[in-house]
Amino acid sequence: MKELGYHIFAILYRIFCIFKLDEKRVFLIMTHDAGGTGNVAVMRDYMANKGDYSFYSLVRGDTHFGKSFAKAFRFFFISSYHLARSKYVIMDNMFLPYAFIKPKKGVKIIQLWHGTGVIKKIGSDANEGRLKDLEIKANAKTTHLIVSSETTKRIYSGSFSMPDDKVFITGMPRTDCLFKGDDYIDEQKEMFYKDYPDLRNKKIILYAPTFRDKDVDHPKLMLDVKKVASELPDGYVLGIRLHPFVAKTFNEQHKDGIEGVVDFSSYGSLNTLLFASDILISDYSSIVFEYAALKRPMIFHAPDLKEFSDSGRGFYHDYESYVPGAVTFDEEGVINKIREVSNVSIDEYDSMYHLDEFVDDTYKYKDSNSAKRVYDLMMK
Repeated sequence: MKELGYHIFAILYRIFCIFKLDEKRVFLIMTHDAGGTGNVAVMRDYMANKGDYSFYSLVRGDTHFGKSFAKAFRFFFISSYHLARSKYVIMDNMFLPYAFIKPKKGVKIIQLWHGTGVIKKIGSDANEGRLKDLEIKANAKTTHLIVSSETTKRIYSGSFSMPDDKVFITGMPRTDCLFKGDDYIDEQKEMFYKDYPDLRNKKIILYAPTFRDKDVDHPKLMLDVKKVASELPDGYVLGIRLHPFVAKTFNEQHKDGIEGVVDFSSYGSLNTLLFASDILISDYSSIVFEYAALKRPMIFHAPDLKEFSDSGRGFYHDYESYVPGAVTFDEEGVINKIREVSNVSIDEYDSMYHLDEFVDDTYKYKDSNSAKRVYDLMMK
């Protein structure tokens, strides 16, 4: 059904190509992160300040064209029309209709993806069969794949099946804010405290796990947050940032909440939440690459490490030696490591867990000018 829809979209795109290309029109594919701090949104805002561009957005849910007549009309007719007329296409995810589309000459198709780095395998390295074939055909239409370092260029060029001359190390626009300095971070934290005044004098430990493909039908947490929250040191609170599928199930199971646990899953600005957090607990999520830039402690809770490695997507590196923090497998391990990292300086932490090396491997640039570099590249 979906593939038939992609064919129909491509046919309508071809029809709408009779209209002249608009040199100032930008088509934004934001099907992973439609928030204001995602890569595509940051580029949209940067371009809006550079000239009189017009923008059309395709967000999560718009591609579910079988849900209603209105959604189908918007996707097949409105979106294909704007895509056919746009000089620039900026995306944060795969757009499979491109497998059947021949873009107009001169169109710039910019793949920003949604993660600064990657631990678990993605794209052609993780998928197989027909999905992999469609992804390879769609990615072949991309003119610019944006990455943040030589390491991510090597990995992404393979996972996106892209030649090296189409992969550009500019840095990711969404990470510009991470390098703006302490004054900016303090401003962002003040914004956070306006929303959560009771947390102003608390130390926030943020649990932000990756979404596991097998959890689509049976979402669950890999950490007993109630147990961890009950054993935190005084002055600490446990925050959670969950995938929408998992958050929905969690909220249904804990309608009255859990003492010491704050659900940030619906909080609008992920970057602001990272600025306000003192320790991050994650596993295989790309969020660790952004948090690492803030030079703060992390704990990698991976109770399903062997299963994920053997039967899941797998990894690009040896997980336990690669991640810049302690790896834990049960709640007691998490609690013990929270106590440990709470009592060491960041220099001591770096000597224990090679944090600076990890950051240098992730970021070629640390100057808050990634959006500018992407824009300059697009204008060539």
